Amino acid sequence: MATAGVTAQLHDDGVLVLTLAEGPSNALGPAVRAGLLAAFGARTAACRAVVLAGAGASFSSQIPTDTDSATPTLAEVCQQIEAAGLPVVAAVQGLAFGSGAALALAATARVGQRGCRIAFPEVALGLCCTGGSTRRLPRRIGAGPAIQLLTTGRVVAAEEARTLGLLDAVVEDGPVPAACALALRLADGRAGDLALDQQQESAADWQAAVAAARQANARALPAARRMIDCVEAALLLSPEAADRFEAVTRADLDASAEAAGLRAAALADRRAADLPAAVARARPLALGSLGLVGEGAGCVTLAKAALRQGIALRWLHPSVGTLAASLGLAGPGDLPAGLHLVSDLADLAEGALQVHDRAPLSRDRHALAAGAALLVLDGAEGEIGLGLAPSGRFAEVAVVPEEASQAIATALAGLRRLQIAPLLVGRKPGVGRALLRAGTAAVSHLAATGVAPGDLAAALAPFGQRPPETATTAAPRPIDRAGVAARWLGALAVAGLRLVEEGRVRRPSDIDHVLVAGYGFARWQGGPMHLADRRGLMALRRDLRLWAEENALWTPPPILDRLIRDGMTLAALDAA
Repeated sequence: MATAGVTAQLHDDGVLVLTLAEGPSNALGPAVRAGLLAAFGARTAACRAVVLAGAGASFSSQIPTDTDSATPTLAEVCQQIEAAGLPVVAAVQGLAFGSGAALALAATARVGQRGCRIAFPEVALGLCCTGGSTRRLPRRIGAGPAIQLLTTGRVVAAEEARTLGLLDAVVEDGPVPAACALALRLADGRAGDLALDQQQESAADWQAAVAAARQANARALPAARRMIDCVEAALLLSPEAADRFEAVTRADLDASAEAAGLRAAALADRRAADLPAAVARARPLALGSLGLVGEGAGCVTLAKAALRQGIALRWLHPSVGTLAASLGLAGPGDLPAGLHLVSDLADLAEGALQVHDRAPLSRDRHALAAGAALLVLDGAEGEIGLGLAPSGRFAEVAVVPEEASQAIATALAGLRRLQIAPLLVGRKPGVGRALLRAGTAAVSHLAATGVAPGDLAAALAPFGQRPPETATTAAPRPIDRAGVAARWLGALAVAGLRLVEEGRVRRPSDIDHVLVAGYGFARWQGGPMHLADRRGLMALRRDLRLWAEENALWTPPPILDRLIRDGMTLAALDAA
């Protein structure tokens, strides 16, 4: 039997296996939740126990970024499982994240396949967990460990989950047979040595864990602090009241600016990872070794990344002494084993990825392996360009339409192997630098017209940014910090819109992704394009026109007029 993404199979021994079949992530959307409730309601007297499983690679792993207030709620489904009146065992393979973790937690017991992972990552979206997780988790593993998982979103591997008591057993193969066997043992009252009892923790210890967590999270974003409140409520209130408290907390956070910003940042991450179809289909070459040519700072950053990841490095460098110094080594004799100096470009020809600090002359180019990539730092005509952010953890990869898809796929996969997050951009890299220039120009103008350096710093601090060194020579200007921040964000929005208009980025959210992932813009703020959308494009244009009377850097770009004329938002342009 199958209903709304849930299949039901009653075995001869009386075990009803309910399988989530809403691939690939087995998301617990409204229809699937209704299907679970219907399956529980339709079980017959022959059913002695229930096993919850997931089809495919994971149990249930989707983390929704949109508000979901449809009924039945996840809490109602989990309450039904908890009150089923017969053993319910979750068979966890792959990922059990968010709602999936809540569903498994509501079961009587959990069997995990080795390699599975469990997490309650809602805090990363500025949200509170749902489904009663803030009530059940501390009773299962203790208030302190529960708060740590809830407020960090940390992923727990199978063996640690077993040690914590989050899993009751770990098996090598698919967990469904073991879960069915455990369900029958529980139905017969034969739990054996399994630690299925709830965590026995005194009220004093529970409150002490709550107090310690409040102190440790005093400056955390609201989601972490509010989930600590929920864990305290789980001690003080009835289960029904605690679940209502959790639901109200989730609704409050769902409407918060922090959650909106974090959701926008998460969506920007997803869109940035969405590749053109031809590139997505291409099979990248494995990064067996990295080839570097030149001595620029970008080459040094890449060399350090390769050495950290244990990737063999072949480097055509003009001076071994300078090379050693750039890597912080005592001398040429201290070069690490994975670093090989070469004297000819031909020595790099067989590698999957080469990075040059300047475009090679045609006479110096050597044939690359089929599908291999050659990148040029800061870009060059006709070459795949590479722009590294100051953190060394983010990079822009600039391509032109005629570039080979497999070479692009190889470049992106190679950067990820180096633990550098790549973003495809158009023409040439430098999107991040263009945005920084716009922000610096705005700060310089404000300083020159009388805004004190301390006010500039205070205005930018909530965005994780520090203004450049400035000196105010004009008379003090009566402008509050919110006004300073608005002008700075406006300058970033203008620069971002121009980059979209020029085709330097594929969508507005890429601007936010560049700043958040590469330049330290506070993730919970979402980015300047997200904030412009929340303010409203008409309001933004009105402000820009006013500020442009002071300085042309705030002149509204033509794309802004077109978006307003067509009734579009930046979010709609992202999805177009």
